[in-house]
Amino acid sequence: MQILSLTKPPSEKEILEMHCINQENIPEVGDVSKTEDFKNLVHWSEHIFVHKSEEIIKAFVLCMREGNSYHSENYKYVSKLFPRFLYVDRIAVQEKFRRKGIAEKIYSKVISTGKDNNLDILCEVNTRPLNEPSLVFHEKMDFEKVGTNDFEKNSVVYLRRPYTKE
Repeated sequence: MQILSLTKPPSEKEILEMHCINQENIPEVGDVSKTEDFKNLVHWSEHIFVHKSEEIIKAFVLCMREGNSYHSENYKYVSKLFPRFLYVDRIAVQEKFRRKGIAEKIYSKVISTGKDNNLDILCEVNTRPLNEPSLVFHEKMDFEKVGTNDFEKNSVVYLRRPYTKE
């Protein structure tokens, strides 16, 4: 098993594997029911890290930079607060591979990329419905709260991990 940075553009097979994992992880990650919409997310992503085993993706993270035309309200929110950043749009792990340290390994790559480029890592986590495991995970990874937002269907907390943190 290994953590890889995917070259762009990912293959159709890789996109379909990630899309399937995304849909398995609802509501922890947003529903992207149409494959074409998921392809757009991949297209907007500056960095894509995956965990592969036997040449099959078991987990992934999509990260975007500032200045993107991404329409997400969460992305727009962090764009107003920070001029430069690496935004974790979503991380998803196949259920049978959860609680095995994979997310931490993937995030280590994201954090390293942020440090190498002097970029804070930004993300959001649902507080309604409550995603307690993700909140605990991000606290363990030294993320700090930078804001909140309430939407009709959910609420989120925005988190930041400064690139200067060791």
